[in-house]
Amino acid sequence: MKDKTEEKLIKGLQAFDRLEKSAPPRESFNLMINEIRQRQKRELIWFMVAALFIVSITVLILINEPILYAAGQLLFLMVAGIVVYVRKSRVKQHE
Repeated sequence: MKDKTEEKLIKGLQAFDRLEKSAPPRESFNLMINEIRQRQKRELIWFMVAALFIVSITVLILINEPILYAAGQLLFLMVAGIVVYVRKSRVKQHE
């Protein structure tokens, strides 16, 4: 068993040694950086749109129906408390 594992490891390391050892061209790094920046810009725009939507809805509910807003906050706190209690009880069971 050990011999087979050693052989596979040696073959894998030899194949790794045969790989090209030169650094990738600078253009590929620049291309990767540009792609990452574009993706980050898109994600930031979507995040801002979602945040603006959530804040707008919250403000509209707060202005038009403050009791509904308070009820939503109370419901959220109750659900969060239940989740915390359940998670703590599960952790205690596993100990």
